[in-house]
Amino acid sequence: MRSHLIIALAVLVAAPFLSVIPVTAETRLICDARTVHEIGAEDGFFPYTGIFEGELRGFSLDVVAAAFDAAGCKVRFKAMPYARCLRDVERGRLLGCFNTTNSDVNQQKFVFHEEPLFRGKILIYAHPERHQAFTEDDFLTGVFSVVRGYTYTDSFDLNAAIGKIAVESDLQTLALVARKRADFAVVYEKVAQFQIVRNKLRIDPAPVPVHSLTEFDLFISFSRAQFAQSKALARELDRGLKEIRANGTYAAIEISWDEWLEHGAASQESPPHWQPLSVRE
Repeated sequence: MRSHLIIALAVLVAAPFLSVIPVTAETRLICDARTVHEIGAEDGFFPYTGIFEGELRGFSLDVVAAAFDAAGCKVRFKAMPYARCLRDVERGRLLGCFNTTNSDVNQQKFVFHEEPLFRGKILIYAHPERHQAFTEDDFLTGVFSVVRGYTYTDSFDLNAAIGKIAVESDLQTLALVARKRADFAVVYEKVAQFQIVRNKLRIDPAPVPVHSLTEFDLFISFSRAQFAQSKALARELDRGLKEIRANGTYAAIEISWDEWLEHGAASQESPPHWQPLSVRE
């Protein structure tokens, strides 16, 4: 409840200073009152986006929903595994999918907007009994658990000399390290924070971070198979993201999720859930 109030209050305080997004011909064309765009949302990347207690929830889900709402665009989210989500976008079955890096490889496959949804830090985790420092040699001697289809870095992903075990979720990557079935897990910091807190029995003992691999901006990847529509919707998303950053909505969403991860994730407290002001009223 406290997290939901933070979102509402921050936006209400900023309300007198809100700028109005101009309604252009392009906006009416791509985001008219009848059109609902279906966007794929990965189901296993919580607390960014994923299934939590049977519902699609997450920080980046809230950001995307708020940004499209600010731009006057109606969207419907379809939860699915990340690899399938990207495959469906690449084949034109879906208009977009998130959360995706805008790596060189992905830029060749998809259309991207300019404003990132968020910036995430990828860490390498090891069993807590490991006491030696992580070195570059560990990339060639260790076995790394990763999520199938995820992009980490080109030097890591494309290096066949690095031993990798591909699994379906970060719960599994961390559990493999806890059970010493892999030497390292490559995981986004906030995802690891959530999984370790919520799955203490399955991730025991809790792996610890030993190396920072990289930081990435994350985006929606739009379909090149629907190029004109993708470019237009990407532009509207950029406008919406700029709007929610300017009016305080983005900061309110971020604060509420950080608070929940710190204090509510280990309890039965429900995670934040952004909704348009008209729905809250």
